[in-house]
Amino acid sequence: MKELNQADLIRVGHVDSFEIVGETLQGEGVARHNGMALFIPYTFIGDRVKAKIREVKKKYGRAELLEVIEPAQERIKAPCPVFGQCGGCQLQMMDYQRQLQLKEQSLKDTFQRLGSFYDLPIDPIVGATNPWNYRNKVQMHVTWQVGKPLQIGYYRRASRQLIEYDGCLLIPPVFSRLLKLFRTFLPAVDREKKLPIKHVLIKSVRSSSDDSAEQATSLMMILVLERWKKNYQDLCGELAQKLMKEEPSLQSFYINRNKNDKGPVLGEYFPFYLGEKMLLENIESSTEKALELQVGPASFLQVNPEQSDRLYQLVLEAAQLTGNEKVLDAYCGVGSISLYVAPHCRSVTGVEEVVQAVEDGKENALRNEVGHVEFLAGKVEELLPAFVEEGVTYDVCLLDPPRKGCSETVLAAVDAMNPQRIVYVSCDPASLVRDTIFLTQRGWSIKKVTPVDLFPQTGHLECVVLMSRDEK
Repeated sequence: MKELNQADLIRVGHVDSFEIVGETLQGEGVARHNGMALFIPYTFIGDRVKAKIREVKKKYGRAELLEVIEPAQERIKAPCPVFGQCGGCQLQMMDYQRQLQLKEQSLKDTFQRLGSFYDLPIDPIVGATNPWNYRNKVQMHVTWQVGKPLQIGYYRRASRQLIEYDGCLLIPPVFSRLLKLFRTFLPAVDREKKLPIKHVLIKSVRSSSDDSAEQATSLMMILVLERWKKNYQDLCGELAQKLMKEEPSLQSFYINRNKNDKGPVLGEYFPFYLGEKMLLENIESSTEKALELQVGPASFLQVNPEQSDRLYQLVLEAAQLTGNEKVLDAYCGVGSISLYVAPHCRSVTGVEEVVQAVEDGKENALRNEVGHVEFLAGKVEELLPAFVEEGVTYDVCLLDPPRKGCSETVLAAVDAMNPQRIVYVSCDPASLVRDTIFLTQRGWSIKKVTPVDLFPQTGHLECVVLMSRDEK
């Protein structure tokens, strides 16, 4: 007789009540059913729920939340009307202090589970003063085709189905106003639906370092078209002028062409713009004068300006600069961190793969009159080993990699440079733990970990980690 495994004891379509006994950073509660872990979105420890099993794997299953029978003490009614449909937020059913608790505990659990790191010096999480309306960028999907009504919204969780909604509570009210104007003016201008619009993006910058003042905000709108024809120019120009007249904070309007449906939303070709070519973001500096960073349609900035300021402060504190250090800033982007720490060290070298970001960094250094910063274009995986070959060393290495973390090639090169300190800025706890394991095996120790909540209402978490050589 065949021995039953866990999957044989659980069936798709089965409806039952479940006690949530575990939770994940992505807002999924964990129940136990016949010994198998069952993940249920939008639940957390303390909930008792009714759910329908949707998927069964060998060692776990997934279920759809049908009803909260008994809520956890910290459960609240999500203020967003499309929460649970839209894939943007995962944690709105928790009050904000409970979200912070989840993120802090999840970080500790990840260090323990993946790296066997216990009793780490983990600071309390740095929460946001404003957990709503904080984003300086929004990306909306658009349906604009003959025979179909105009639709603007977000994709449903784990699908390409459009949830029509432009009142997101993570974006500032001025974004929602501009989107409503866009809904009004697009059909009036493009009556024959000639423009093959796929996406609309809005970016904002702080025109002053007072990030709470909406009147000190300048906007950029980018329409992503599947193709571009010269006769689209008049339509785009008329649309841009109407929007700019009704919303004076809109100072830059771009068209981007992207034929691909997969990969990045923005393509490389910007055939048209009206208004300002670049906007200037003011960042609260480590000195009396604010930093000014130019922002173009493809420029990357952290999406939460207020928390980004705190992140930069934490990086500077961790670096412990005295004015004499040579600093390496790997994955430097447009140079935000490089320019922030520059007044406190002898020199900074920023390395970045994206050529346009490097050009922006150089322009930002000139604009802010910072002469002892250089920006190099190239892959970090290639340039850092080349530095080692040439005998180049740095006193402090700043690492701010993408979600996948650093390759072993990069980490080995940083180790070979023998800096006094490594400051690692991470946006993914799992890759952070993997990379710290590599470094601790080579004589480094974790001195401090500071989690920062840059993305309230979501399962994303940023961390600043200070590492130094073990004392011999």
